[in-house]
Amino acid sequence: METRDLEYVLAVDAHGGIGRAAESLGISQPALTKAVQRVEGQIGLPLFERTVHGMTPTQAGAQFIERARRIRLEYEDALKEMQGIRTGEQGILRLGYSPSIPNALFLGACRQLVKERPVARLRLRRRMARELMDLLLAGELDLAVAPMQKQRASEFAVEELFDDRLVVVADGAHPLLRRRKVTLADLVGQEWLLPAPHIALRQQVDAAFRKQGLAEPNLRIETDFGSASLFQLVRGTQMLSVSGGDSEAMQIGLRPLNLGLEELDLRRRVGVISRAGAYLSPLAQRMTVLLREQSGQGGDL
Repeated sequence: METRDLEYVLAVDAHGGIGRAAESLGISQPALTKAVQRVEGQIGLPLFERTVHGMTPTQAGAQFIERARRIRLEYEDALKEMQGIRTGEQGILRLGYSPSIPNALFLGACRQLVKERPVARLRLRRRMARELMDLLLAGELDLAVAPMQKQRASEFAVEELFDDRLVVVADGAHPLLRRRKVTLADLVGQEWLLPAPHIALRQQVDAAFRKQGLAEPNLRIETDFGSASLFQLVRGTQMLSVSGGDSEAMQIGLRPLNLGLEELDLRRRVGVISRAGAYLSPLAQRMTVLLREQSGQGGDL
């Protein structure tokens, strides 16, 4: 079996049909059909079945496709490692980061890496943690700086950087900021800017309200938080949101409410995350050290 055949099978799965997959690969449909049949002949089981929605993997096909993805990633890692040996260092680092990561830490490490390695290039992606994990597993990122995920922990390698806490924030003129102590009950009926329901942060906030028998937050704006500029929508309004203690939200004049941990516990651990077993280039290793240094833990490579 050739690695090219695995790519063909993965393309059919990704596009849900021979036609679209063949077009994306730049080959004819008969050639792609023959390649899939060749793989099916080798394993002795059908990989796909036709449905009203196109071609979907069989049970055996789904298992094979999952392994094919891993093989492709391992192959790509091997190529990167060999290139690093040949050239002395990988020149591109694909780095993802969560919007709530402190700017001083993340940008400070990036500035230092660019200063140290004049020919190095950075490709940065700002995404929510869940999407960053998916990008790591798909081999589209080398590293991610994000809250550590309890789910799927075995799929990732993690180096812890620091512990921090997210807080509920409001415009500097919000009446709740004048209170010495705020409870979740005080927030019922307030309007919020929060991420979508499938995001872990939103689930934590909703669960805290439910635990006290309170109505869930009244969403005025729902967002993926991909851009910190969205906090501008809270500025000058009565809306509430959630932010890190060192973020753009604070820089534009938003302030944390005096809401105790017993009301809403948003403590978390932040780390440098990579795919378990993935090859880390010298640039990725150096960036990990710089992030560790910026977080105050020191260390040297």
